Amino acid sequence: MPELPEVETIRRGLVKNIINKKISDFDCDWYKMINKPLKIYKQIVRGLEIKDIQRRSKILIFILSDNWNILIHLKMTGQLVYQAANKCLIGGHPIKEGYACLPNKFTHATFIFEDNSYLYFNDIRKFGWLRLFTDKQLEEELKYLKLGPEPLAKEFTLKYLKTTIRKKTNSKIKQFLMDLHNIVGIGNIYSDEVCFYAKILPERLNKTLTDNEIELLYKGIKKILKDSIKLQGTTFNNYRNAYGEAGAYIKKLMVYGRYDQACKICGNKIKKTKIAGRTSSYCDKCQK
Repeated sequence: MPELPEVETIRRGLVKNIINKKISDFDCDWYKMINKPLKIYKQIVRGLEIKDIQRRSKILIFILSDNWNILIHLKMTGQLVYQAANKCLIGGHPIKEGYACLPNKFTHATFIFEDNSYLYFNDIRKFGWLRLFTDKQLEEELKYLKLGPEPLAKEFTLKYLKTTIRKKTNSKIKQFLMDLHNIVGIGNIYSDEVCFYAKILPERLNKTLTDNEIELLYKGIKKILKDSIKLQGTTFNNYRNAYGEAGAYIKKLMVYGRYDQACKICGNKIKKTKIAGRTSSYCDKCQK
């Protein structure tokens, strides 16, 4: 699943290409993907313009005219493809031939714009979704989700992190970092990398962390996410940015996906374990 840097990269790519475009039609062939009947979607979105694209956690929020909004979550295998006369931009899961002969068997939702350009939502496993909300409904939905602060926003302070960690003493730090009620957007990749940066084993309990270790976690979250966004995310086999390019942050990964390889710092072999059902990689020499 794309994490915060990947979704933010996609958002930035789409902002450059579909802002102020008017929707002439919408189609969807998978009823579980949308929260209202297709007929209602068509009636509402036809003629609306995309005024802005925002992000909350790993969710893209299309701000439409007339006080409407569409939330988009790519989940595990979702892909957005923008296609114009001389341009094709791809963001999300790199489906083989997913951008050929569009729409194709992977395409389950389509935005058609007045200038004859298109935005396709492809999804192999069909876990991705769209949600159409009024401004008021959107506000209520975000409140209902009880999302933690954005890690790169001013609301995410060292004081907040310390206070929240101290409240959840028996949580393992990796689980804590991945819980979107504490902080949004940090998944399996970046939680491993942040723990390595802070020299903390991912299965350490919060109650064992010192103030200095929490400060290192805070600095690591800020630095690693900023660096990853700058390099347009991390790519293994399930992510491309909005231009169809592989994210370059993979070259900077210290532990994630490097099981049994030599630690870049000490040469010790990277080990792995399961935490809350997720594979976690770490160096038991650099991390304590």
